[in-house]
Amino acid sequence: MSDSEKQAFQERLDRMAAIFADIVSHAEESSRTRCPYRDRHDLCTAMFRCRNQAPVADRDSDELVCTHDGTFDYRTAWESNPRAYERTREKIVRIKQDAEERRRRRSGEDPIR
Repeated sequence: MSDSEKQAFQERLDRMAAIFADIVSHAEESSRTRCPYRDRHDLCTAMFRCRNQAPVADRDSDELVCTHDGTFDYRTAWESNPRAYERTREKIVRIKQDAEERRRRRSGEDPIR
């Protein structure tokens, strides 16, 4: 590759890098206010309940529209309760342990390891 070809190639790379830098900058800025579960048609793609979800008007479907307007931090809209999550996780562990113990008893194994 000649020097002029290398220079032209480098200029193209620099131009692409500048374009991608603008794209990344815009994406980073919009990620601070735009819900990541909102698609380009303003439909909600989240697989959990959010207070910004609303049924789609004029459609007979299960689709939900994202009503988030970008004026606040969308992350507070997610319905989550860390304490409830922890209690539920602990309950699941207890249920699994109880079920395992019942299975051992039925099979005649010693429940104490």
